[in-house]
Amino acid sequence: MMESYFGNIIDVFPTGSNDVYVVKDNLGKQTLLPAIADVIKNVDVENKKMIVHLMEGME
Repeated sequence: MMESYFGNIIDVFPTGSNDVYVVKDNLGKQTLLPAIADVIKNVDVENKKMIVHLMEGME
């Protein structure tokens, strides 16, 4: 599995069924990531790192 920097979480929207993370990259592009197990693979709070799987159409 290849790891690379994707961006910083700048906001979180609660939607009722799951949260949605707003991630902003270095170029200012924003991507919405649903907080579901298919997308969020690992959260390392201590190191401020999250491993995600971008599903088709998310980039």
